[in-house]
Amino acid sequence: MDWKEKLAEAQKLMDEIKAIQVNEESGAEEKAKIPQMLEDFRTLKADAGQLREIEMSAKELEAEMVKANKPETEVKEREGNDGGPPVPGDYNIKKRKVKGSAFDDGGEFLYMAWKAATGQKRDPRLIYFREEEKGGHEQKQMVENVGASGGFLVPTEYLAQLQAVGPEDAIVRPRATKIRMRRRSIDIPVLNQTGTTAGRPHWFGGMRFYWSEEASEKTITTASFRKVTLTAHKLIGYTRASDELLDDAAISLSDFITGPMGFVGGCVWNEDFTFLLGTGAGQPLGVINAGATITVNRAGAGAVSYADLVNMMENFLPSANGVWVINQSVMSNLMTMQDAAGGAVGTGTFIWGSAADGVPARLLGLPVIFTEKVPRIGTAGDVGLYDFKYYLLGDRQATTVESTKFDQWAYDQTSWRVVHRVDGQPWLSTQLTYQDGTTTVSPFVILGDVS
Repeated sequence: MDWKEKLAEAQKLMDEIKAIQVNEESGAEEKAKIPQMLEDFRTLKADAGQLREIEMSAKELEAEMVKANKPETEVKEREGNDGGPPVPGDYNIKKRKVKGSAFDDGGEFLYMAWKAATGQKRDPRLIYFREEEKGGHEQKQMVENVGASGGFLVPTEYLAQLQAVGPEDAIVRPRATKIRMRRRSIDIPVLNQTGTTAGRPHWFGGMRFYWSEEASEKTITTASFRKVTLTAHKLIGYTRASDELLDDAAISLSDFITGPMGFVGGCVWNEDFTFLLGTGAGQPLGVINAGATITVNRAGAGAVSYADLVNMMENFLPSANGVWVINQSVMSNLMTMQDAAGGAVGTGTFIWGSAADGVPARLLGLPVIFTEKVPRIGTAGDVGLYDFKYYLLGDRQATTVESTKFDQWAYDQTSWRVVHRVDGQPWLSTQLTYQDGTTTVSPFVILGDVS
């Protein structure tokens, strides 16, 4: 199909678009086709333009080649035997080739072209495509960076391998207490350890113990209980793609969507983010916002000091097996933290080694995880100390990815959806109070704002 035929097809397609647009009886399904028809119209118009440019360039090149290959002509000139001006009876006939005559062979042509390109005398048989009035010239040659000049003949290379940066691993799920839910919700009995009365241990749910003499009456004591309810919340994702893209894409679009860089990986990341920062309203309750979490006031705004870390450890449940979860923006504070030489803080040696030791892997004996999923430095929760075994994670439905062609059948589109049902919250509703009635500890401690 030449460029004229493509223009005719484009015109025909535009007439059909106009007919659908002005026809009051056109249905929604017909109007929905207009965007694709417009795209086809633009493609036909662009193709026609390219074909016309190729055809015109080819004709121009053919005319110049005919002109360059005219039969060789000779011009006879007289010159003296000694090379000077001719005189009567003393001259030779000299033949020379003039503009328009043919070269003996391709080698001669290339040699003369090289001489002209290097600034030497130009052979008059070299003909440029267009001579300018002021003695200059415009050269046209076949190059691959211009489509009509040869670029359309050069295929582009394509690597059928999608490049992507993988997200960080999950933090909470591998360490939490996981419960398999068979219904929408599940109730978990918990010993009530929320007492705050001084002089009593509160580990035993309110039960008290007495020293007694022989044969004396026993004092009745009872334990208190409460329940924690996990209710499955739904995390979803949805996308669509045309059947043509699905069939023609160089990579498997379905494998990408259902893989670790698609729906599955997205669910893992969002679940972990919510287990840390979730509000509990229509989603899991994150440890940073939980009622059992202790917030320690920081010493200085926008920074993290050694004293802050020590104070957090002081409020951490002694029997817990914790891990630090820290935003990466805090890293420079930790790596440049110095002890107090001569009584002045920050004047001694680095607390966590030197540049050769790398990023601190442990703080105060506990492992460190740097992450983007908690707030930046200076915001409550930028540094947290947690024991996630005290966090209940209820799995109702594992990540399920499904695909169908019938959701958008009228538009030749395939759709995918992902559904993940889960809940999570600490089983502690509040901090634990020591028998002195003042000291509180928790398996969840975060660094807050300045006091």
